[in-house]
Amino acid sequence: MITAQRLNAVGIVVRDLERSLAWYKVRFGFERRFDVPNGVVIGAGGVELWVAQAREPGPARAADPAQDICIRLIGFEISAEDLARVRAEFPEDDDIVEIDHPTYRSCIVEDPDGHAIELFVNK
Repeated sequence: MITAQRLNAVGIVVRDLERSLAWYKVRFGFERRFDVPNGVVIGAGGVELWVAQAREPGPARAADPAQDICIRLIGFEISAEDLARVRAEFPEDDDIVEIDHPTYRSCIVEDPDGHAIELFVNK
């Protein structure tokens, strides 16, 4: 058995690379770390995200997490103060889900391509 010690990066595919890079910079302060084939690794602190451009973004459809093999959720731990501001920070997202888990509280927002991002605080 191999023991995982830290999640380094999650990779997502987007319709418009530049739009997504701008969104993640404004929302989370993610900066360009380095280019990779078909995309960019961005991040801040100990968090990295590999963002790849869809080959044919025009006909691309959002993944159906109940049917497709896909990334269903990306979780970022944040401060309690940031969690309290989620609705103000994402005013265009009218479908924010708030959850009170047994061990943490969270809000789920979506990026421009509909990737679910859970912002959580441990209890």
